[in-house]
Amino acid sequence: MSDVAAEWVEQKWSEYAESIEALAARVGDPDDFRVISRSSLAGDDTKSHPFEVSHALRHIINASVDQLHGVKVVVRDANYQHLAVSNTLVRAALENTATGLWILGPKARPQRIERALRWHARNYHDFANYLTSSGSSTADMLKRNADSLDQISDVAKRLGIDADRAKSGLKVTEPIKGGALYTELPVYNDWQITSGFAHGRPWAHQGFLHREQVDGGTDGHLVYRMTAREDMTLYFAVQALHLLGELLRLRDRRAGLAMPPRPDGLPDHEPKVRQPHR
Repeated sequence: MSDVAAEWVEQKWSEYAESIEALAARVGDPDDFRVISRSSLAGDDTKSHPFEVSHALRHIINASVDQLHGVKVVVRDANYQHLAVSNTLVRAALENTATGLWILGPKARPQRIERALRWHARNYHDFANYLTSSGSSTADMLKRNADSLDQISDVAKRLGIDADRAKSGLKVTEPIKGGALYTELPVYNDWQITSGFAHGRPWAHQGFLHREQVDGGTDGHLVYRMTAREDMTLYFAVQALHLLGELLRLRDRRAGLAMPPRPDGLPDHEPKVRQPHR
């Protein structure tokens, strides 16, 4: 890497670190992430109680900030470039943040609430699976969990939402693909690549890492030494941070908070829904 490129990478990591530390401070402030009375999000919460839309978003934001802060600690603070650690964390943050956009993106309140209910339902389905498979379940715990799912069904029926759909939960890829429709960022493709790193897929490692041939191989297979590419490590982290910024801006707008000027100087607006790729 040239001196100019190295200086640019250092500058971007410095900006990343400053931004994620500020977000970590927001997450740690109990008075932040307010929902103003009579705002769009306040109306969502009133209708969806006790499965508030803002509560789902807060869980999603907390997890995403934590994951992206972990990238900063590993790469910036510890100054260590793993092959897959940072991209594994980024993958989780992309998944969470895209899900937040999927929930909050629709302009129609029933659709936002249905998606929030499905997110909550997935939580209860996952917990029930854990209780059953771990052998630590009790009848009381499973009963409380089932009651929560029934309560989701009741909320859906009250609002004229398909109760079976609301209670069914969701598949992981649905909100990632759906959330990608509310941003110009290549969310799904970035998630695919970082998922490849998380699962140790050869195509991701061979395609997005430095490869240095160290042996011709006696069995017909070439041997390579793999090292991280600083530009790709930075790219995925910054992409996830930008996506989180879009979610936070939409969340704060829907919560009735004043909108500061966009960092890029462009007009502020609701995300435009793109057509899905076929």
